[in-house]
Amino acid sequence: MRLYLRYLRSDLIKLRRQPLLWIHLVMPLVGIAVFLSYYAFSPWASQSKVEAYLQVVAISLPTMIGIVCAFAADQEANAGNFQMLLTSPVKPLPFVSKISLLLLLGLASVMLAAVGFGFGYIYILGSTLYDLTFYVCAGGILFIGSIFLYILHLIISLRYGRGASMGLGIVESLVAALLLTGLGDFNWIYVPCAWSARWITIWAQYPYARLQEIPPEMLLNRGVIHIIAGTAIIAILFGVWLYRWEGKRSLE
Repeated sequence: MRLYLRYLRSDLIKLRRQPLLWIHLVMPLVGIAVFLSYYAFSPWASQSKVEAYLQVVAISLPTMIGIVCAFAADQEANAGNFQMLLTSPVKPLPFVSKISLLLLLGLASVMLAAVGFGFGYIYILGSTLYDLTFYVCAGGILFIGSIFLYILHLIISLRYGRGASMGLGIVESLVAALLLTGLGDFNWIYVPCAWSARWITIWAQYPYARLQEIPPEMLLNRGVIHIIAGTAIIAILFGVWLYRWEGKRSLE
C-alpha cells in the first residue's frame, strides 16, 4: 500500500507538467457556460434541456478520455521510455496508480459538469425540475459508464500511441451519438461507448422518483449487468496485458 501511494504521489507531481488537470477542469466549465447561456432564452421544456445537456456530456466523454489517456501515455514515453512503469518491483502498481489518477480526474470532471450545471440551472436560471441530488446521481452514472473506456484507452495509448487513442475516441463519440437514435434501442448494451449516453438518457427521463416506470424494452437492468461485467472483464484483461507488455508500441 505504501509503495502504491508513492507511485500515486509521483503521478500527482507529474500533473504540473501535463495539461490533464486543465482539460478535466476547463472542458466542463466551458460546457456549463455555453449551455446555461443558451438555456437562458431557449424555449425548450426544462426536462428536454437537462436531457440534452447530459447527453452531450456523455457523447463528449469518449473523445475527452481518448485525449487524456494519450497525454498520460506520452508523458511516460517521454520520461524514460516507460521505464517508471516497467522497472517497478511490483509491476502492476504503477499501472494501477496511473489508471487510478485518470479515474479520479474523470470523476471530478463529470461531477463538475453535472453538479455545476445543476447548480447554475437551479440557482441562476431558477429551475425547480430537479434538485442537486439528481445531478450528483447523474455524475455518478456518467462516471461508472465510462470506466471501461478509461482502461481501454490507456491500453491503446500505451500500445499504439496518441493517434490511435484520439482517433478511436472521436469515432466512439460519433457512435454514441448514433446509438441515441432508434438504431441503439436494442444494441446499446453491447457497445461500451454508448453506455453512459443511453444510461443517462434513461435517468433523465425516469429519475429516482419514477424508476419503477421504466419500460422493460429500455433494457436498463441488462444494461447495468453488461456495464458491470464489461468493466470487470476489461480490468482483468488489463492486468493480464500489463505483464506481457514490454514498453513497445506498434509504430516501433
